[in-house]
Amino acid sequence: MIHNILPIVCGELNEYLKSRYNADEDRLVLSNLVDQSGAIAAESMNKVVCSLVNVEEETTLKASGVGFASSGGSFMASQGDININLTVMFTANFSGRRYTEALKFLSGVVYFFQSKPVFTSSNSPGLTSNIEKGVFDLISLSYHDLNSVFSMMGLKYMPSVIYRIRMLSFSTDNIEDTIPPITGIGLNE
Repeated sequence: MIHNILPIVCGELNEYLKSRYNADEDRLVLSNLVDQSGAIAAESMNKVVCSLVNVEEETTLKASGVGFASSGGSFMASQGDININLTVMFTANFSGRRYTEALKFLSGVVYFFQSKPVFTSSNSPGLTSNIEKGVFDLISLSYHDLNSVFSMMGLKYMPSVIYRIRMLSFSTDNIEDTIPPITGIGLNE
């Protein structure tokens, strides 16, 4: 499920940024900011980078036994279901004199989610039907927490915005999600 929603949302956001700012090339990548050696990932230079920061269980629904409303009525989690929230960070990784451009594209991310905070299979082509909805909420972190996130990632602070994606449900009904086979490995020398 995670492997489906993030590429679809990032694809839509990338097209939005390209259109809004008349860019010819991709302005957003779904990637780690740093590679395994701790160096800035090459594909993330002068781009907005979307990174998964955390996966957490939505315990309020579990503890209260309350479902949430959907377009088809209400949803109640069954015994084997788990509801999760994802925390994703959009970081403007622009170097040197491109700081203003970093701020411009980061503003574009906020505009995008302000205009489309909810993703469903009906409003986002390519999103699998087992994702009922993903709701994007802006998160404000304290300076201490923000410092912890960047330290955890092995980075110094960069302009960024963090969103929580709420209401993703992993159920025993959708456990056999289709994952495309790996057809090859591209090695960059």
